[in-house]
Amino acid sequence: MGAKEEMDLLLSREALMASFGTIKPYALALLIFTALLLEYVVHYQLKISVAYTHFFYLVIAVAGLWYGKKAILLALFFGGLQIAVGWLISGSITPDSLVRAAMFFVVAYIIGYIADTLNSYYSMVGAQNRDLREVNERLAASEHAFQTANRKLNLLSSVTRHDIRNQLSALLSYLELSRMQVTDPAAIARIEKEQITAHAIERQLDFMKTYEEIGVVAPQWQDIRTVGERLRARLPREGVTLTLPDAGTEVYADPLLEKVFENLAENSLRHGERVKQITIFARPDPDGGLALVYQDDGVGIRNEDKERVFVKGFGKNTGLGMFLSREILAITDLTITENGIYGEGVRFEIRIPEGKHRVVAASE
Repeated sequence: MGAKEEMDLLLSREALMASFGTIKPYALALLIFTALLLEYVVHYQLKISVAYTHFFYLVIAVAGLWYGKKAILLALFFGGLQIAVGWLISGSITPDSLVRAAMFFVVAYIIGYIADTLNSYYSMVGAQNRDLREVNERLAASEHAFQTANRKLNLLSSVTRHDIRNQLSALLSYLELSRMQVTDPAAIARIEKEQITAHAIERQLDFMKTYEEIGVVAPQWQDIRTVGERLRARLPREGVTLTLPDAGTEVYADPLLEKVFENLAENSLRHGERVKQITIFARPDPDGGLALVYQDDGVGIRNEDKERVFVKGFGKNTGLGMFLSREILAITDLTITENGIYGEGVRFEIRIPEGKHRVVAASE
């Protein structure tokens, strides 16, 4: 049972007890009247002092459940009544009437104590639930305000990015026309640098769009080979061979997992210098996790740069790809490190903890 169902149950119980509370005085008065009638008819008139007294326990028990320890007053009244009527009948105070009076008191005390304890508990729980309901209402209002603000910010970012991209496309067109019309080598060099800067801005816009999408869609199970096959289309048709693991190994990751492999492949082609082979495979770890390995046969990464490649802004281009990859993987607690040997190629290991990977049969 969830928190909401528990709260609804307690609220319905409070409502039931509130409506039931209006009939308590009348029901108790009826029981007391019946007890007095039995005392008069059965005990005083018929001179029977056994069996009928069990009815008094019912009255005291009900009073204890409804009014707690206040039922002791009723128990004392009935106990005193028993002693008085017994004295009127026999002319003396009998041990039986004393024992019954004592039992009335004991029953009233025990049931009253339990009822008071339960009522205190329910009152405390009710107060906590009311506080929790107020907190939930405030959280719901805050969540709604946050979603509204986030939607507006995303809309503003999308519109602004679209407008900037349009202006940037126009700027690149004018720069290309200028470069075609200018003959001065120095002016051409300046225009080319301006084009490089404009393309860097374009990549920054792409990064902004991708970064906004991280965590927006819920993580999902993704087959490693299927993700790798989509990567194959982005590689040169000739010269680079891609080796992938067999189908069936799935990882639980953000839908942008494909972007991680795109960034790795882009780095291999751009910085590997002599890359001819890219291999992706998975191997189990002793701790129950899984290592997803990406490696190539390029020049690799220097030891001093193995961690710096994940720092935002590092590198010859935007320096955003590997930073973005680590952010995407972190959504489901996946980590990435580079442990290749410089001169033999890169080797990126994506560590997948236990519970975030599985093997699915082809029929499934």
